[in-house]
Amino acid sequence: GSGPYVLGETLSVADLAIFASVTAFKCGILEFVDRNVLDAYPKIKGVYDSVSTLPKVVEWYEKHPIKTFY
Repeated sequence: GSGPYVLGETLSVADLAIFASVTAFKCGILEFVDRNVLDAYPKIKGVYDSVSTLPKVVEWYEKHPIKTFY
C-alpha cells in the first residue's frame, strides 16, 4: 500500500520484523550477506527508515546501541 509502512499508514508487526531483519543485515551479523543487500528494494528501505525514526525505537537504540560485526 501507499504510505511508509507495509499496510500503508498503519504500523504493524510486519514493519517491526522488517526493521529487525534489516538491522541484522546492516550490523554485519551475517558475514556471508552484503550489509547493503536490501538497498535495492526501496519499499523495504522505506519501511526500515520509517520505523527507525519512531520515537520509541530511537529511545530504545539510544539505551541499547547496535553492536556491529564488521
